[in-house]
Amino acid sequence: MTKARTGWTVRRILKRLGFPKSRYYDWRAREDGEVLEDLVSGARGSPYAILAEEKEAVVEYALKHPKEGYRRLAWMMVVDEDVAYLSPSSVYRVLSDADLLYRWKRSNRSGSPPPEPGGPNERWHTDLMYLRIEDTWYFLVTVLDAYSRYVVHWDLLTTMTAAAVRLVVQDALKKTGASPQIVTDNGSQFKAKDFKELVRDFELEHIRIRTYHPESNGKVERFHRSTREALDEIELRNLGRAREIIGRWVEFYNARRLHAALHYLPPAEYWAGDPEARIRERKEKLAEARKHREQVNRTRLQAAA
Repeated sequence: MTKARTGWTVRRILKRLGFPKSRYYDWRAREDGEVLEDLVSGARGSPYAILAEEKEAVVEYALKHPKEGYRRLAWMMVVDEDVAYLSPSSVYRVLSDADLLYRWKRSNRSGSPPPEPGGPNERWHTDLMYLRIEDTWYFLVTVLDAYSRYVVHWDLLTTMTAAAVRLVVQDALKKTGASPQIVTDNGSQFKAKDFKELVRDFELEHIRIRTYHPESNGKVERFHRSTREALDEIELRNLGRAREIIGRWVEFYNARRLHAALHYLPPAEYWAGDPEARIRERKEKLAEARKHREQVNRTRLQAAA
Protein backbone atom coordinates (compact mmCIF):
# COMPACT_ATOMS: atom_id res chain seq x y z
CA MET A 1 0.00 0.00 0.00
CA THR A 2 2.79 2.42 0.94
CA LYS A 3 4.67 1.55 -2.23
CA ALA A 4 1.61 2.20 -4.39
CA ARG A 5 0.84 5.50 -2.66
CA THR A 6 4.35 6.95 -2.73
CA GLY A 7 5.89 5.28 -5.76
CA TRP A 8 9.01 4.56 -3.68
CA THR A 9 11.03 1.39 -3.99
CA VAL A 10 10.89 -1.18 -1.21
CA ARG A 11 14.50 -0.37 -0.32
CA ARG A 12 13.70 3.33 0.11
CA ILE A 13 10.64 2.59 2.24
CA LEU A 14 12.59 0.22 4.51
CA LYS A 15 15.39 2.77 4.85
CA ARG A 16 12.96 5.55 5.82
CA LEU A 17 11.29 3.23 8.39
CA GLY A 18 14.65 2.05 9.73
CA PHE A 19 13.53 -1.55 9.16
CA PRO A 20 16.21 -4.19 8.35
CA LYS A 21 16.00 -5.53 4.80
CA SER A 22 16.95 -9.01 5.93
CA ARG A 23 14.00 -9.21 8.32
CA TYR A 24 11.57 -7.94 5.67
CA TYR A 25 12.66 -10.52 3.09
CA ASP A 26 12.65 -13.23 5.74
CA TRP A 27 9.02 -12.40 6.51
CA ARG A 28 8.18 -12.41 2.81
CA ALA A 29 9.77 -15.83 2.38
CA ARG A 30 7.86 -17.21 5.35
CA GLU A 31 4.63 -15.75 3.99
CA ASP A 32 5.24 -17.38 0.60
CA GLY A 33 5.90 -20.69 2.33
CA GLU A 34 2.71 -20.36 4.42
CA VAL A 35 4.65 -20.55 7.66
CA LEU A 36 3.06 -17.40 9.05
CA GLU A 37 -0.30 -19.16 9.35
CA ASP A 38 -1.83 -20.07 12.69
CA LEU A 39 0.55 -17.81 14.62
CA VAL A 40 -2.21 -17.04 17.09
CA SER A 41 -3.42 -20.62 17.28
CA GLY A 42 -1.62 -21.28 20.53
CA ALA A 43 -2.62 -18.03 22.21
CA ARG A 44 -4.63 -18.36 25.39
CA GLY A 45 -8.35 -17.95 24.70
CA SER A 46 -7.91 -17.72 20.95
CA PRO A 47 -10.77 -19.20 18.92
CA TYR A 48 -8.10 -20.52 16.54
CA ALA A 49 -6.15 -22.44 19.18
CA ILE A 50 -5.21 -25.97 18.13
CA LEU A 51 -7.59 -28.48 19.68
CA ALA A 52 -6.31 -30.97 22.23
CA GLU A 53 -7.48 -33.88 20.09
CA GLU A 54 -5.61 -32.43 17.09
CA LYS A 55 -2.42 -32.26 19.14
CA GLU A 56 -2.90 -35.87 20.24
CA ALA A 57 -3.46 -36.94 16.63
CA VAL A 58 -0.32 -35.12 15.45
CA VAL A 59 1.84 -36.64 18.20
CA GLU A 60 0.48 -40.14 17.60
CA TYR A 61 1.04 -39.83 13.85
CA ALA A 62 4.56 -38.48 14.32
CA LEU A 63 5.49 -41.39 16.58
CA LYS A 64 4.37 -43.79 13.85
CA HIS A 65 6.58 -41.98 11.29
CA PRO A 66 9.73 -41.18 13.28
CA LYS A 67 11.96 -40.43 10.29
CA GLU A 68 9.78 -37.82 8.62
CA GLY A 69 10.30 -34.07 8.97
CA TYR A 70 7.53 -31.81 10.25
CA ARG A 71 6.74 -30.31 6.83
CA ARG A 72 6.25 -33.69 5.20
CA LEU A 73 4.24 -34.90 8.19
CA ALA A 74 1.94 -31.89 7.91
CA TRP A 75 1.05 -32.61 4.30
CA MET A 76 0.90 -36.37 4.83
CA MET A 77 -1.72 -35.78 7.53
CA VAL A 78 -3.68 -33.38 5.35
CA VAL A 79 -3.47 -35.01 1.93
CA ASP A 80 -2.85 -38.69 2.51
CA GLU A 81 -4.32 -39.67 5.84
CA ASP A 82 -6.94 -37.06 6.82
CA VAL A 83 -5.49 -37.09 10.33
CA ALA A 84 -5.24 -33.37 11.11
CA TYR A 85 -5.49 -30.19 9.11
CA LEU A 86 -2.69 -27.95 10.34
CA SER A 87 -0.06 -25.87 8.60
CA PRO A 88 3.58 -26.96 8.80
CA SER A 89 4.32 -24.16 11.27
CA SER A 90 1.58 -25.42 13.61
CA VAL A 91 2.82 -29.01 13.33
CA TYR A 92 6.32 -27.71 14.12
CA ARG A 93 5.11 -26.15 17.37
CA VAL A 94 3.10 -29.20 18.41
CA LEU A 95 6.10 -31.49 17.88
CA SER A 96 8.44 -29.04 19.56
CA ASP A 97 6.21 -28.88 22.65
CA ALA A 98 6.14 -32.68 22.74
CA ASP A 99 9.94 -32.85 22.30
CA LEU A 100 9.44 -34.79 19.08
CA LEU A 101 10.85 -32.28 16.67
CA TYR A 102 14.09 -34.28 16.40
CA ARG A 103 13.31 -37.98 16.49
CA TRP A 104 16.94 -39.00 16.08
CA LYS A 105 19.61 -38.09 18.60
CA ARG A 106 21.24 -34.72 18.14
CA SER A 107 24.96 -34.16 17.77
CA ASN A 108 26.77 -33.91 21.07
CA ARG A 109 29.44 -31.21 21.04
CA SER A 110 29.91 -30.98 24.77
CA GLY A 111 33.28 -29.92 26.07
CA SER A 112 33.49 -32.83 28.50
CA PRO A 113 34.29 -36.20 26.93
CA PRO A 114 31.66 -38.94 27.23
CA PRO A 115 32.40 -41.82 29.61
CA GLU A 116 34.43 -44.72 28.28
CA PRO A 117 32.32 -47.44 26.63
CA GLY A 118 31.79 -50.63 28.60
CA GLY A 119 31.77 -53.01 25.65
CA PRO A 120 32.33 -53.35 21.90
CA ASN A 121 30.21 -51.46 19.35
CA GLU A 122 29.00 -48.87 21.84
CA ARG A 123 31.09 -46.12 20.28
CA TRP A 124 33.04 -45.90 17.05
CA HIS A 125 35.60 -43.34 15.95
CA THR A 126 36.12 -42.47 12.29
CA ASP A 127 38.58 -40.23 10.52
CA LEU A 128 40.50 -39.76 7.26
CA MET A 129 44.23 -40.09 6.63
CA TYR A 130 45.92 -38.67 3.52
CA LEU A 131 48.13 -41.18 1.73
CA ARG A 132 50.28 -40.32 -1.27
CA ILE A 133 50.92 -43.07 -3.81
CA GLU A 134 53.18 -42.13 -6.69
CA ASP A 135 51.88 -38.68 -7.68
CA THR A 136 48.31 -39.08 -6.42
CA TRP A 137 46.66 -38.46 -3.07
CA TYR A 138 44.31 -41.10 -1.68
CA PHE A 139 42.28 -41.12 1.50
CA LEU A 140 42.23 -43.88 4.09
CA VAL A 141 38.94 -43.88 5.99
CA THR A 142 38.88 -45.99 9.15
CA VAL A 143 36.06 -46.98 11.48
CA LEU A 144 37.55 -48.00 14.82
CA ASP A 145 35.76 -49.40 17.87
CA ALA A 146 36.51 -47.27 20.94
CA TYR A 147 36.33 -50.10 23.49
CA SER A 148 38.54 -52.64 21.71
CA ARG A 149 40.54 -50.45 19.28
CA TYR A 150 39.43 -52.96 16.66
CA VAL A 151 39.28 -51.73 13.07
CA VAL A 152 35.68 -52.52 12.20
CA HIS A 153 35.98 -51.38 8.60
CA TRP A 154 38.24 -49.35 6.32
CA ASP A 155 38.62 -48.31 2.71
CA LEU A 156 41.15 -46.45 0.61
CA LEU A 157 39.23 -43.86 -1.38
CA THR A 158 40.12 -41.93 -4.49
CA THR A 159 37.90 -39.06 -3.37
CA MET A 160 37.03 -37.61 0.02
CA THR A 161 33.45 -36.57 -0.70
CA ALA A 162 30.78 -36.89 1.98
CA ALA A 163 28.99 -39.55 -0.09
CA ALA A 164 32.12 -41.70 -0.30
CA VAL A 165 32.88 -41.37 3.41
CA ARG A 166 29.26 -42.16 4.26
CA LEU A 167 29.48 -45.47 2.35
CA VAL A 168 32.46 -46.62 4.42
CA VAL A 169 30.61 -46.04 7.70
CA GLN A 170 27.40 -47.46 6.24
CA ASP A 171 29.21 -50.67 5.22
CA ALA A 172 30.53 -51.03 8.79
CA LEU A 173 27.02 -50.60 10.20
CA LYS A 174 25.51 -53.13 7.82
CA LYS A 175 28.32 -55.62 8.39
CA THR A 176 27.93 -55.63 12.17
CA GLY A 177 24.27 -54.69 12.69
CA ALA A 178 25.49 -52.36 15.44
CA SER A 179 24.05 -48.97 16.38
CA PRO A 180 26.97 -47.18 18.06
CA GLN A 181 27.71 -43.58 18.84
CA ILE A 182 29.80 -42.10 16.03
CA VAL A 183 32.68 -39.79 16.97
CA THR A 184 34.16 -37.58 14.22
CA ASP A 185 36.03 -34.35 13.87
CA ASN A 186 34.40 -31.28 12.30
CA GLY A 187 35.46 -31.98 8.73
CA SER A 188 33.08 -30.97 5.97
CA GLN A 189 32.37 -34.63 5.15
CA PHE A 190 30.86 -35.17 8.61
CA LYS A 191 28.74 -32.02 8.55
CA ALA A 192 27.34 -32.60 5.07
CA LYS A 193 23.81 -33.69 4.23
CA ASP A 194 24.92 -37.22 3.25
CA PHE A 195 26.40 -37.94 6.66
CA LYS A 196 23.48 -36.35 8.51
CA GLU A 197 21.12 -38.63 6.58
CA LEU A 198 23.21 -41.65 7.60
CA VAL A 199 22.92 -40.62 11.26
CA ARG A 200 19.17 -40.22 10.84
CA ASP A 201 18.55 -43.40 8.84
CA PHE A 202 20.45 -45.61 11.31
CA GLU A 203 19.21 -43.65 14.36
CA LEU A 204 22.72 -42.98 15.60
CA GLU A 205 24.16 -40.45 18.01
CA HIS A 206 26.77 -38.32 16.28
CA ILE A 207 29.42 -36.81 18.58
CA ARG A 208 31.56 -34.14 16.95
CA ILE A 209 34.72 -33.28 18.83
CA ARG A 210 35.42 -29.75 19.97
CA THR A 211 37.25 -27.56 17.49
CA TYR A 212 41.03 -27.56 18.04
CA HIS A 213 40.79 -30.61 20.34
CA PRO A 214 41.90 -33.47 18.05
CA GLU A 215 42.84 -35.58 21.09
CA SER A 216 39.12 -36.30 21.51
CA ASN A 217 39.40 -38.45 18.38
CA GLY A 218 42.83 -39.69 19.40
CA LYS A 219 42.12 -43.42 19.23
CA VAL A 220 41.62 -43.51 15.49
CA GLU A 221 44.34 -40.90 14.96
CA ARG A 222 46.78 -43.11 16.90
CA PHE A 223 45.87 -46.02 14.62
CA HIS A 224 46.53 -43.84 11.57
CA ARG A 225 49.92 -42.86 12.99
CA SER A 226 50.80 -46.54 13.50
CA THR A 227 49.61 -47.23 9.95
CA ARG A 228 51.82 -44.50 8.53
CA GLU A 229 54.80 -45.90 10.46
CA ALA A 230 54.05 -49.41 9.18
CA LEU A 231 53.94 -48.17 5.57
CA ASP A 232 57.00 -45.93 5.73
CA GLU A 233 59.45 -48.57 4.48
CA ILE A 234 57.11 -50.10 1.88
CA GLU A 235 56.79 -49.06 -1.75
CA LEU A 236 53.07 -48.92 -2.45
CA ARG A 237 53.41 -48.28 -6.23
CA ASN A 238 49.69 -48.26 -7.07
CA LEU A 239 46.21 -48.30 -5.56
CA GLY A 240 45.76 -52.07 -5.85
CA ARG A 241 49.05 -52.84 -4.08
CA ALA A 242 48.31 -50.21 -1.44
CA ARG A 243 44.96 -51.81 -0.63
CA GLU A 244 46.56 -55.25 -0.41
CA ILE A 245 49.29 -54.07 1.96
CA ILE A 246 46.91 -52.05 4.14
CA GLY A 247 44.60 -55.08 4.31
CA ARG A 248 47.44 -57.28 5.62
CA TRP A 249 48.45 -54.58 8.11
CA VAL A 250 44.88 -54.23 9.43
CA GLU A 251 44.59 -58.01 9.80
CA PHE A 252 47.85 -58.08 11.77
CA TYR A 253 46.81 -55.08 13.89
CA ASN A 254 43.42 -56.58 14.75
CA ALA A 255 44.42 -60.17 15.39
CA ARG A 256 48.07 -60.25 16.48
CA ARG A 257 49.43 -56.86 17.49
CA LEU A 258 49.45 -56.56 21.29
CA HIS A 259 47.95 -53.27 22.43
CA ALA A 260 49.25 -51.55 25.57
CA ALA A 261 45.81 -50.13 26.45
CA LEU A 262 44.28 -53.63 26.25
CA HIS A 263 46.52 -55.38 28.79
CA TYR A 264 48.71 -56.32 25.85
CA LEU A 265 46.05 -58.34 24.10
CA PRO A 266 45.19 -57.84 20.41
CA PRO A 267 42.05 -55.78 19.62
CA ALA A 268 40.18 -58.83 18.27
CA GLU A 269 40.18 -60.36 21.77
CA TYR A 270 38.34 -57.36 23.14
CA TRP A 271 36.01 -56.92 20.17
CA ALA A 272 34.78 -60.47 19.68
CA GLY A 273 36.71 -62.66 22.12
CA ASP A 274 36.84 -63.22 25.87
CA PRO A 275 39.62 -60.97 27.19
CA GLU A 276 39.03 -61.89 30.83
CA ALA A 277 39.56 -65.56 30.01
CA ARG A 278 42.79 -64.73 28.19
CA ILE A 279 44.01 -62.65 31.13
CA ARG A 280 43.21 -65.53 33.54
CA GLU A 281 44.99 -67.94 31.21
CA ARG A 282 48.08 -65.74 31.28
CA LYS A 283 48.03 -65.54 35.09
CA GLU A 284 47.69 -69.32 35.34
CA LYS A 285 50.64 -69.80 33.01
CA LEU A 286 52.72 -67.40 35.09
CA ALA A 287 51.75 -69.24 38.30
CA GLU A 288 52.63 -72.63 36.78
CA ALA A 289 55.95 -71.29 35.54
CA ARG A 290 56.67 -69.91 39.01
CA LYS A 291 56.00 -73.31 40.58
CA HIS A 292 58.14 -75.06 38.00
CA ARG A 293 60.93 -72.55 38.52
CA GLU A 294 60.78 -73.09 42.28
CA GLN A 295 60.99 -76.88 41.91
CA VAL A 296 63.95 -76.71 39.51
CA ASN A 297 65.85 -74.26 41.69
CA ARG A 298 65.28 -76.35 44.83
CA THR A 299 66.46 -79.48 43.06
CA ARG A 300 69.60 -77.75 41.81
CA LEU A 301 70.36 -76.23 45.20
CA GLN A 302 70.03 -79.65 46.84
CA ALA A 303 72.27 -81.20 44.19
CA ALA A 304 74.88 -78.50 44.69
CA ALA A 305 74.84 -78.99 48.46
